[in-house]
Amino acid sequence: MMKVHILQESKTTLKLSQYLIPMLGITCLAVVSTLATFGMTFYPAKARLEQTQALHQAAQQTQVQTQTAKQTQEILASTWKALPQYREFTDLSLEIADLAQRNHVNVPGMGYDFKPLGNPIGTKGTFAFEAEGDYEALRKFIYELEKRWPYLFIEKLSAEDSKKHNSVIFKLTVSTFLKESPELPKKKTI
Repeated sequence: MMKVHILQESKTTLKLSQYLIPMLGITCLAVVSTLATFGMTFYPAKARLEQTQALHQAAQQTQVQTQTAKQTQEILASTWKALPQYREFTDLSLEIADLAQRNHVNVPGMGYDFKPLGNPIGTKGTFAFEAEGDYEALRKFIYELEKRWPYLFIEKLSAEDSKKHNSVIFKLTVSTFLKESPELPKKKTI
């Protein structure tokens, strides 16, 4: 039988293989070290990038929250400046009565009450009164009341026909918040 040689070795093949095998080994080592270096630098860099992006998003969110809080503080400061002080509360009742008179609305009397809030920086002041007049005059009076004093709000409003005149009676409860708390008498308990 005849031996079949797949690769015939010659002197030049042996000389080439002596140089190529070490070069092949060096090339394989270079490829492996390149892949290892890539893996060792790429994945930590990717993790740092994701962490940095998360920190950037958190910083942007914090900045938006800070801007929103600043705008809210500015709105609260302007609202706080617009609120009347306790000493101005009785003057406010006179101004409401004058506004009613200018609009041809009759306000026979006005009661007021103070309700302390949970903190000493402010109090809720409430006016309760009846306003009588033509419907259009009352509508205009309420419109001007809300427009002139935006910090006033109407808690209760009920309407009924007047028995004496051809007019309408509105029962109103109007409230506002006051900057200061009045000295309220303490309730005695027995």
